[in-house]
Amino acid sequence: MEALFPPRVACFSYGREAVLLEDGLCEDCHSGIENFNSAPTLDSVDGYSAAFVYNDVSGRMVKKLKYGGKKYVAKQLASFVSIPDSWHIDAVVPVPLHRKRVWKRGFNQSEIIAKHICSANGLDLEPSLLKRVRDTAQQTRMTEAGRKRNVRNAFSADERVKGLDILLVDDVRTTGATLSECAFTLKKKGCGKVFAVTVCFAKPEDR
Repeated sequence: MEALFPPRVACFSYGREAVLLEDGLCEDCHSGIENFNSAPTLDSVDGYSAAFVYNDVSGRMVKKLKYGGKKYVAKQLASFVSIPDSWHIDAVVPVPLHRKRVWKRGFNQSEIIAKHICSANGLDLEPSLLKRVRDTAQQTRMTEAGRKRNVRNAFSADERVKGLDILLVDDVRTTGATLSECAFTLKKKGCGKVFAVTVCFAKPEDR
């Protein structure tokens, strides 16, 4: 067992050396993870799932990737995401960043997570099917209504989505405004069903 999961390797959440469990977390972080059960439905989204409820432990992992540039964390995050067997998926589309944001950060964290989800599930990654055409403001401190206004008409879908069932991938769902706008944009171009998965779901009381 130690050959597969050697002791004193850095925990994916805390980053400290520890004896790790099979999920790559130390015992303290593993016990602090809250698994996702359910969430309110989203406009234009036909099904939604997440790996975790957003809290200190799961949040640290996402922030390591998103703000810390630790791209290796993406594969671990993707491994926690399960796709329901009932979902038929023709293509996987990461929620796009505007080109200015990609240039500044150097990568789209949702695309890297989506790449690993595709690899693990034998799915096709098609990031070019959806583009962010407007550089929206950071939404961290916005209300739900403000987020909806912020992302309205911010995306453009390719004609190739017509008739396809799409899986959207993002790192965190807060109000779900971005996922809903992406799904709405895809369906305007004739997309079939749109499903969505995120690593974390933020409960309303934690936003």
